[in-house]
Order: sequence, then C-alpha cells, then structure tokens
Amino acid sequence: MGLGGSTALAPWGELPRNIFSRFLRDSVHISRRETSAIVNDVVAIVEEILGAVEAKDGRFDRRFHRSGSYIENLKVSAPDEFDFLVPLKGISLLYPGGWYPGLEAPPDQSYVAVIINRSEANHDLQDWLQRYRLLLPKNVMTTFRTKVRDAVSSRQDPNISLRRLQQGTPAVTISVPIRGLEVSVDLVPFIENPLSQWMFEWPRQGAWPSQSKVQKIKEAGVDLVAKHPLYWRYSFSRIERILLESIDADGGHRRNALRALKKVHEDYWKPKFGKDLVSYHLKMILFWACESFPQAKEWQDPVESFMRLVVYLERFLKDGVLPHYFLGPQVNLFKAEAGKLQEIHMAVVKFKSSPVDYLQRRQVLGI
Repeated sequence: MGLGGSTALAPWGELPRNIFSRFLRDSVHISRRETSAIVNDVVAIVEEILGAVEAKDGRFDRRFHRSGSYIENLKVSAPDEFDFLVPLKGISLLYPGGWYPGLEAPPDQSYVAVIINRSEANHDLQDWLQRYRLLLPKNVMTTFRTKVRDAVSSRQDPNISLRRLQQGTPAVTISVPIRGLEVSVDLVPFIENPLSQWMFEWPRQGAWPSQSKVQKIKEAGVDLVAKHPLYWRYSFSRIERILLESIDADGGHRRNALRALKKVHEDYWKPKFGKDLVSYHLKMILFWACESFPQAKEWQDPVESFMRLVVYLERFLKDGVLPHYFLGPQVNLFKAEAGKLQEIHMAVVKFKSSPVDYLQRRQVLGI
C-alpha cells in the first residue's frame, strides 16, 4: 500500500547512524536472559490457574498460546506485561454472521456475530446460547472471569490480585509481583480457527509475504476474541506472530526499526496520548511498509528502515486513517477524533525535526 496523498511531509533533521545504533544498544534492547526468568515464573502461575479453571469448567482449555510483544521479540521496556490466549473447547461448527434485528449493529466489519446450531452444540455450551442461537461474548467473559477468580482465591496467595473487568477488553487480567516487578498477565479466552475456509481478501498481490508463509498463515487460520458484549472480533494475533518469524532472515532491519519506534512511542507519545496511539498501530504500520517495500535491499540500512516507519506513521496520522492490514480500508484502526490525531501528528513532526534530541534523551520541550 503506497502512502497516497499529494501533501508534502515534514522534513527530517539529522540522524547519524552512530547515534541510532547507540539508541538501539542502550535503550531498546532488553536482556532476554533476565526476562526469561520472569517468563518462567509467570508461565508456572498461569499453568496452575488455567489447570484449576479447566477442572471446574471443561469449556476452557488449560493449553494456552503465548501472545504479545515478548513472544514476538518486540518488547522494549520492563518485562511486566504478558498475554496468554485460552482456547474454548467443544465448539466445532460456527456460522459467523453480520447483525440481527433486535441487536445493535457491530462497531465495524472486524466484528461478527456467531451462531451455533443447537443440534450440533454439546450440553456444556447450552447455557451460553441465547436468542438467535448466538454465542455471546459477554456470557463467555463473565463465566471465565468467575472461574479465574475462584482459581486465584483457591491459591490463597494475597499477592496475586484480579483486576476489574473492563468493557471492550477481551482479557481477564491478574497482577503478580515477581522479582521486584508488578507483572500484569492477560488471559484471553478465544475461539481458535473456527472458520471452515479462508474468507478474507488478504493477501493482496505482491511479493510480501512469501507464498510459503501465506500458506502457513492460512493453515493457522483466524481466531475470534470477546472484545464486544454481543459480537466477536476477528483476531490475527497468531498470524501476526507468523509474519514476524524470521522477518529479517535476509539481513534486514525491520524488527529493530519497529522496536526503535515503539521505544520512542513509549517514552514520549504514550504518556500523553494513551490509547489514541498504541503499539498495535505501529506493528500494523510495519506490515504495510513491508508490503510496499518487499525487497531485502530496501531494509539493509537500519536508519533508513526506522525513518521509513516514522514516515508511514506521519502519513497515516495526517490522513486520519490507518487501514486494518488484513481487513483493508473498511476498518480504520484509528479510533480517536480528528483533532486528537492531528495533535499526535504534530508530535511526530516535532520528532522528525530533531530526532537526535529524542534518542539522546535531551530535554525536549512542548511534547
């Protein structure tokens, strides 16, 4: 996808390669050795909790999938957040639909209602089915949270706490103190690869990703998560992980470019703009850039690779639209109002004008 538009973008200030390399070394790269010890502790706790949940309610599988920035090797801050996908069991045939009379319309085309044929649903699923034979996300989330709460309580560990369930968040979150950090663990119940066939227009024509990777992605399939009370949302989390696997096997600097951009975001933009600009937006920008620049030679220079992602971010913010990488322009990932997006755009322009000040953590005013 090209950048589009005819308006000129803001000019770049000087960004010497040695300063960018030092930024990667000193500020972006975290110790995998240190983090792996925390991961082992987190996994042990999650295994125990999900084992207890499955013992009480067999609809939730104790065998989880790890997700998120750590497993994707994109983590650029303290190892204090981890994500785990928890499959629902006993659901064999799903019929994704649009929306139905009597129900509010879904927010956009990334959300679908799910119908289960009652004659094909096992007994355990019956109490989750409502009118229109819908499997309602809010019912699944309420049940899952109750089971996780009971499992946490049974541990009798006052240090582990359950956070309040937030609407629009498809996760039950527990807080665990580990090795001096307050670690947040998201447990996300999901429906794993429920579709009988690939029903998306992606991949588009082009050289990226490779056909072998596309085949692997289609075999993995698209999942559903409970991000809305009534509608399930398509989740491409496992697919994104496949796209990131060996992404720089050709000697490119795509991953480091994204990690550097994430670090700038966490240090300077996230504190002010919160959920209006999140790391998921930045990951989608990397995928769009990879599709537009599929050749290995286009990612050989680390500074140019980083600058490319910043330019893409600037353009998408200027246009006010970040198309969903897999679902296309009918789904805009930016949810903030135009005025807020323009404010973020100006912050990116300021960064471009003097990137060295940011990367060397000099006093940066007006952000």
